[in-house]
Amino acid sequence: MLLAVQSSFNLLSKRDLRFVLMGVIAQILMSLLDLVGIALVGLVASLTVTGINSNTPLGPVENVLKILNIGQLTFQSQTAILATLAIVVFLSRTFLSFTLNKKLFRFLGRCGAEISSNLFSKIVSLPLNQIGKQSVQQYVFSITSGVETLTLRLMGASMTLISDSALLIFVLLALAFVDLPMTLMAMLVVGAMFWILYRETTVKSRLLGVSYSNLDVLSRETLVDALGAYREIASKGRFGYFEREFRKSRFQVSRSLAEYNFMPYVGKYVIESSVMIAAFLVAGAQFLLTDALNALTTLSIFMAAGSRLAPAVLRIQQGVVGLNNSLGIAEKTLDLINEVNASKKEISNLRKFTNIHDGFAPIVELKNVSFRFPLSNTETLTNINLVINAGESIAIVGPSGAGKTTLIDLMMGFLTPENGSISISGHSPRSAISIWPGALGYVPQNIYISSGTVAHNVALGFVPEEVQEVNIWEALKKAQCYEFISSLSKGLSTELGERGMNLSGGQKQRLGIARALLTRPKILFLDEATSALDGQTEYEVTKSLESLRGEITLICIAHRLSTAKRADRVIYIESGKIIADGNFDEVRVAVPDFQKQAELMDLGL
Repeated sequence: MLLAVQSSFNLLSKRDLRFVLMGVIAQILMSLLDLVGIALVGLVASLTVTGINSNTPLGPVENVLKILNIGQLTFQSQTAILATLAIVVFLSRTFLSFTLNKKLFRFLGRCGAEISSNLFSKIVSLPLNQIGKQSVQQYVFSITSGVETLTLRLMGASMTLISDSALLIFVLLALAFVDLPMTLMAMLVVGAMFWILYRETTVKSRLLGVSYSNLDVLSRETLVDALGAYREIASKGRFGYFEREFRKSRFQVSRSLAEYNFMPYVGKYVIESSVMIAAFLVAGAQFLLTDALNALTTLSIFMAAGSRLAPAVLRIQQGVVGLNNSLGIAEKTLDLINEVNASKKEISNLRKFTNIHDGFAPIVELKNVSFRFPLSNTETLTNINLVINAGESIAIVGPSGAGKTTLIDLMMGFLTPENGSISISGHSPRSAISIWPGALGYVPQNIYISSGTVAHNVALGFVPEEVQEVNIWEALKKAQCYEFISSLSKGLSTELGERGMNLSGGQKQRLGIARALLTRPKILFLDEATSALDGQTEYEVTKSLESLRGEITLICIAHRLSTAKRADRVIYIESGKIIADGNFDEVRVAVPDFQKQAELMDLGL
């Protein structure tokens, strides 16, 4: 547990750690105010007994009265002043502690936001195959709830534990100075109960935390799957399965939360009872062994101390439970942070929109590139050597599973080769993107549409105010979207709905192409990007792209052989290797399977 707590605090900068340390020291020093308040209560009790017996105050009481310059006042006035001072001291301690804790927790909240932002930045800089090790919902949970648990709950509980432990030590030392045997008796009773609570709750609270985080992620994934595959599930009438799974996981989550949230009440009742038992034992022993003055004074001090110790002990017990529970919840978040910290992060600067790429050479070169997915025993691509020159139109073809998409992902820097090197304009793909943002365009087979406007979706990733409408309309025209968007009542301001539910597949595809063309890229990658288009629209989009020939290097995975026929070069991949590289006719002759595909497509050859 201590190692995990230390790891969480190591996430803070040195400056932030100093601030937290100063806050903890301030809380510890404020514990001394409790000692002052308890001492004043003891003086009030002693003065009360002395006054009732019509005696003159002596010893510590007399010295305090002289220091406060109230020795000449009546007994009632002296008692009232000391009691008022005790109340003021206790209230001041409470107010200062409240104010400091509020500032500290706000500070930890800001630290959590910073950690979340950094974690997000590092995750999106990872290669695609490394990102795929966890589900999207696990990332969402870790970046949001997981980091909040690390900062506000784990770090916050640790700070509270330190300050309350300091208060406990200070008060117990003061009580031991007043009456050591009675202090040992009280410690024995309260300590025994606290140890029993600790043994019973520490393991269970952590298991509940792990259970909660896993079940919460599971229920989110079930919800996302049901909504994401709506058509497929609805067509089979299988929503009942998802309803059952979601219901089961949410009930399990609620049970874990209920058990965890009930734990503090168990501690509260047990600690309150143990403090009461200790108080009765101290009271009985005092009246049996000492005179009334000493008994009442000691009892008053112990009761005052108990009123401050009971909440502190309760907070310590709850803090320990909270720490273990938070560790269970944030365990995967800490693992994720350690994993991404070990990865090299490419520098990504937030730059303004530009469609000018001075100095960029649209040349792609692969040397002896091999790649294997982590869970695979065989290489997806083997010893790939390829040079794509400026202005060329390249069609990558081959059977399903040949490695076509993997090759595109490697050239774009989404994946990192196991062996060999890849360069774009003389730099690694990620460096090229960093130096010339927007010089590369990419259109996937499945276009992501966010729940925003047309303009927001075309300019995805840019500050909307920085992208002029003329640039958006230019991209829409090239993607054959102009008439469709112009017909909408709100034009570029039309809301597209969650995941583009108001669009057809072809409309989504054309918006994706417009998004890629927005920055006037020098190299455009298309991963079967025209597969959702009808023949006429595909022809028009392809014709529009061909009008850029010479200005743009076009690299596409050809879903239709008609697309391959129009390319300058056709690269045929099979079993992760380049089998043929040449024009359409050359590859058709060199690869019999390609000839068969051409005949099946009835290209009239």
